[in-house]
Amino acid sequence: MKEKLSPYLPGIILFVLAVVIALLTYQDYGVGWDEQDQRADGLLSFNYMFHGNHDLFKKETDNHGVGFELFLLFVEKGLRLKDTRDIYLNRHIVTHVFFLLSCLAGYVLVLKLFNNKFLASLSFIILAFTPRFYAHSFINSKDIPFSCMILLTLVVCRAAFDKNRSWLYLLTGLICGYATSIRIMGVMLGGFLFLFLCMDLLTALKNKEKPAKPILNILLYSLGFCFILFISWPYLWTSPIHNFIESFTALSRYKWGATTLINGKMEEAQKLPWTYFPTWFLITTPVLWLTAGFAGIGLIIYNIFKKPIEFLKNTPERNFLLYLLCFIIPIMSVILLHSVMYDDWRHLFFVYPPFVLMGLYFINKFLQNKYRMVVQGICALQVLAVSYFMVKNHPFHQVYFNELVSHEDEYLRKNYEMDYWGCSFKQALEHILEADPRPHINVCSNLSAYFEKNILILREEDRSRLTFTPPEKADYFITNYRGHPDDYPGANVEYTITVLNSSILQIFRMKKFDFRAP
Repeated sequence: MKEKLSPYLPGIILFVLAVVIALLTYQDYGVGWDEQDQRADGLLSFNYMFHGNHDLFKKETDNHGVGFELFLLFVEKGLRLKDTRDIYLNRHIVTHVFFLLSCLAGYVLVLKLFNNKFLASLSFIILAFTPRFYAHSFINSKDIPFSCMILLTLVVCRAAFDKNRSWLYLLTGLICGYATSIRIMGVMLGGFLFLFLCMDLLTALKNKEKPAKPILNILLYSLGFCFILFISWPYLWTSPIHNFIESFTALSRYKWGATTLINGKMEEAQKLPWTYFPTWFLITTPVLWLTAGFAGIGLIIYNIFKKPIEFLKNTPERNFLLYLLCFIIPIMSVILLHSVMYDDWRHLFFVYPPFVLMGLYFINKFLQNKYRMVVQGICALQVLAVSYFMVKNHPFHQVYFNELVSHEDEYLRKNYEMDYWGCSFKQALEHILEADPRPHINVCSNLSAYFEKNILILREEDRSRLTFTPPEKADYFITNYRGHPDDYPGANVEYTITVLNSSILQIFRMKKFDFRAP
């Protein structure tokens, strides 16, 4: 038993350490812009499932699946949470632990692919502690859980390819279907896997083998996918095919009429340049992981041209063709179809796990020669650099930028979206409450939603002390510079949060008052 467990011990230790860190720090994260709406969408489905409430079908749905939102609600209801602070803290720690479990699964996948504990440990560190991912793993219950399920699908389908057991293909379908119930883009990975299974059937027919096994694999995979997708997405219950097509069509044509800051310009979300995703990806991913990932892509493509059959047949190499497809096809689809994106590249977070796996494919080649120690040392330096940033700038990891972009004073703030979801408003409100002892304090902001969402995670006794008012009545003005990257001239700065020499949030005192006044 000890020998069987030994290869997994580094991953288990890393997971336990990450959970301990999370338990010590999870209360530091604010409420993201989408969290309240995501929970509300989940509640519509929950109330339909358990109370027969049909409001789910009366509202104009946003067409997103609620697979993970329902899971969060089951936990919330099971714990009988009522206070908003308890609800959002619970959402944060549950989402993060789910994220860490997927990283542990990634450790297992890399261990199976390369039989190397160093690479497997490195995979956990990269997946779990890429700064933007780490912050979003607390506050983002849509893009991060979807990325986790994509990774878990890749873990199980590798085992299915390797062992060719029908029950593993059923499990692959179940996991991929659940991923699609979170974000409908999961159907793309589902399609890739279906094509691979069809190739296995064609190979069997070509070799004059009995087709029963590959046909069974296809049927079980498809059954698992459709079954769990239906069960996890109550909006499909009344008309599965029609409502799925409606949701897919609506999301593929989704419009967001606001603007987003990129390269110093406010661009309309519907008219973004094709370079939008590449730019964000290049400047927000740690440089070494970026270099290794693209080198891995080049190496895989080179090997595909050398021996294409090896990547199409059911061999270990097929996994890397799948990772290549999972990275390139979604990106090309977004660029060619002019899909609406904003808020950096969070809508494509799910391409990052395949990218990391391809980077490890490249690093593995160097671990086989005399440069092994050098490669390990360089990887360690990158881990230390990222760790330094994360400790120094906790809990604002979501505004990480690498060395490919300037960190001069206020450059990032004036050229790129920073804390666009306003999570730093939690720290702003807490600062005001601590610095100002008065029982009633008026605040305003450029966007009231940031205040309305982050007041939910404050202690109950503190919420009653804060009131959102028009500027002329406010004691403080809070901004994260969303939609207004320029300075506020002549303002009286009370408090500033700075990351990489750029202000991500500031509080300005609007008027003079005497703290000693009753």
